[in-house]
Amino acid sequence: MNRNLLLPSLALACGASVTAQSFQQLVDSRNGAQAYSSLFQIEAGAIGAYAQGRDSANIQRGLEDTISWDGHVYYRDEEFGSRRGTLEAYAGRDGIFAGFTDGKLIGDDTVTRFELHARPWMFYRDGYYEADELRQNGFFEGSDYEGYVGFGREAQDGLYIEFGPYYRKFDFSRSDLTFPIGSYDLPEDYTAYGVRLYLEQRAVQMDRRRGTPQKGFVLTLSGDYEYNDASQAFGTNTFKTRLPDVAYRARGRLEWYIPASDSATWEVFATGGVQDEKDRLQSIEGQRPLGNQWGDGQLRLRFHLGRSVVFTPFANVQYSRTLKQDGLGSSKDFFLGGGAETYIHFSQTLSMHAWYSFVENENRPSVSISEDLRGEHMVYVGMVLRLGASRR
Repeated sequence: MNRNLLLPSLALACGASVTAQSFQQLVDSRNGAQAYSSLFQIEAGAIGAYAQGRDSANIQRGLEDTISWDGHVYYRDEEFGSRRGTLEAYAGRDGIFAGFTDGKLIGDDTVTRFELHARPWMFYRDGYYEADELRQNGFFEGSDYEGYVGFGREAQDGLYIEFGPYYRKFDFSRSDLTFPIGSYDLPEDYTAYGVRLYLEQRAVQMDRRRGTPQKGFVLTLSGDYEYNDASQAFGTNTFKTRLPDVAYRARGRLEWYIPASDSATWEVFATGGVQDEKDRLQSIEGQRPLGNQWGDGQLRLRFHLGRSVVFTPFANVQYSRTLKQDGLGSSKDFFLGGGAETYIHFSQTLSMHAWYSFVENENRPSVSISEDLRGEHMVYVGMVLRLGASRR
């Protein structure tokens, strides 16, 4: 390939590392850093989980060495249809998302947002920690589906405010890890509805050569006020509770970029949340740290090696405040870890993506959609295909 064509081609490909890569990022962030105005991206690969021990007790808790398929499909178009709104869609192991944003429906600088969220393959881990080991009250499966309509606008430079109603439906079922009937009662299927508030401060400078964030931050705070129609208690014979009629929740997300040199950038990624202890189902979602208070942070250093390789080592810390086995009192636990992520860009359309991650916490996302399988060590290798990519 001609050198004059190769350089901008690989620079465009480097933007893949900032394209929305997860369901939760799309749900939490309102106007995050984006390298592309339009994109259709397919990623597919293999993901593995490796546990610290393989005795029968660990296997009964879902800790097992295993390899599964992984990947996602992502689509974005900022000039969709005659209204020229933004259409965004995502489907992956962690969930399904579809959203449409229209700035002309109401007018007066008000943005109207329609979203559908689905998590068909959820795993819940009602448990407690003993010497950093996650012991179960009851592990089970579930799914939830949500519709949301939001109305937002910029209150001042960089500060975006959005508010709107939502409706959610929850379903639950037993899994291979669930204790026998009579030992643990599952929560009943129920519906919930409420209102959600977003506050987002965005001040990010993009590296035009590479299509990646170079300096600044995006801070998103959200809060839920929710009603539900659940009426039955769930849990073990010695510790059963029912959901509160009204729930309050708060959640935060931070992306902070600090330039270190022309080819290196510090990145601080953090998420966290807090809710009432009685809001028990939200506290036992298995894809993030457990507890009614939790946090997950990474300190990363992104290196651009030459024109086509991006290498990012990182340190990881997690915090969980969980109830004790009998529900009387709580414990606070910190977990350390680290890993590395890399992209190798072969062209504008094709890249290799790989990462390795270790965290002391046994509560890690399942690598399978059919079984709750996980380990403290996780590794992924896959290929990324981008079609119709258009830079901002």
